[in-house]
Amino acid sequence: MTTPQDDTLAQWANRYGDFYPPGTRQDLEFRLTRNLIFAARRWTTISEETVKAATGQSRARWQTLFSIAFIDRAITILQLAERLGVQWPTLVRTLNGLEIEGFIQRVDNPDDRRSRLIQITPKGRGLVADVQPVLDPTRSAALAALTDDQLRAVAALVDLIARPADMAAHVP
Repeated sequence: MTTPQDDTLAQWANRYGDFYPPGTRQDLEFRLTRNLIFAARRWTTISEETVKAATGQSRARWQTLFSIAFIDRAITILQLAERLGVQWPTLVRTLNGLEIEGFIQRVDNPDDRRSRLIQITPKGRGLVADVQPVLDPTRSAALAALTDDQLRAVAALVDLIARPADMAAHVP
C-alpha cells in the first residue's frame, strides 16, 4: 500500500530526469553537491546539538574560538570573517559576547590604527579544551565506517572540490 508521501516522492523522482537526465555529468554533479550539502548540514546539526548540550556554547561561539586558537596569533575581524565564511557584522555580535565573557580580547593593530586585532585569552583556550573532548568522539562516531585511507581520500577530494568553489564564488 502506498501513502500520499510515497506518491509525492515518486513524482519527484520522475520529474528529476526532466532537469538532470540520469547518468549525465549534470546528474552526477547535482547528486554529489546535494550529498555534500546534506552531509555538511547533518554534521552541523549533530555537532552543534552535542556541544551545546555539554557546554552550553553555540556553534558560532566555539567555531570562532577554534579558528582563533588554531592560528595562534592575533587576527583582524575581516580576516576571521573570511576564514569562517561569514559576514563581519554577524561575526562582530559573536565577538562582542566572547569579549564580554573574557574568552577573547581586542588589541590595537600596530599596522593599521583603524582596525583592532582579535586574540584568544587563556579562558578562551580553556573553553576550546572543554569543547574538544565533546566534539572529537562525536566526529569519530560519525566517521567510524571509514578507514584511514578512505578519510585521506575523501579529504583530498573535498579539498579539490572546495578550491574551484572558492574561485567560482568570485566569478561574476
